[in-house]
Amino acid sequence: MLKEILIQNLRVVFVGTTVTEISDELGFYYLTPKNRFWEMLEYANITPTMVISQSDRKALVGAKQTGVLDDLYKQFFFEKKESTLLKLRIGLTDLNRRLVVSKDDDPSAEPTPDDIQKFIKKIEKYKPQIVAFVTSVEVFEKCFKRLYPTANRERGKQGFMIGNSEVWLLGSTSGRVKDTDAMEQAFGDLADRLGSLKKESA
Repeated sequence: MLKEILIQNLRVVFVGTTVTEISDELGFYYLTPKNRFWEMLEYANITPTMVISQSDRKALVGAKQTGVLDDLYKQFFFEKKESTLLKLRIGLTDLNRRLVVSKDDDPSAEPTPDDIQKFIKKIEKYKPQIVAFVTSVEVFEKCFKRLYPTANRERGKQGFMIGNSEVWLLGSTSGRVKDTDAMEQAFGDLADRLGSLKKESA
């Protein structure tokens, strides 16, 4: 299981459903083919460049195929990318930290109430400014509606907070997502909000 990228007082923590086998094998988050997560961060200017490029992914796949991708190689790659994200005050975690699944819509990936309680305690402890969910809108609503009645499937800022953290729903970035305009809009709105929070704290 990939370790979380989570420290105190981050600007934003992106939250997936669970880690996929491909990402776990290659050593970093959102490495499933056609997943647009890293592309969307650059598109919205949340990161100045693409933190994980297609060439990065190809290099990892190539290292795996040739048998070079050992734990040391993966650790070095992870630590380098983790450092880049933390300089930008960006964190990464998942709702279901119990198991790795073949794909993110695997039924076993669905977070349990216990997973959600552990996640909430974690966010209350680390206090990011924003918690941004890159889960499917259905999973998000199912996980949080019982605890936060205003939780819904609308992309963008939600009407509740977890601790002191704003909650945003961006939706899944997997290649199966068809409404790319809505996804781009949500990431763009999040980038605007992060910009305004930066000005407020200046």
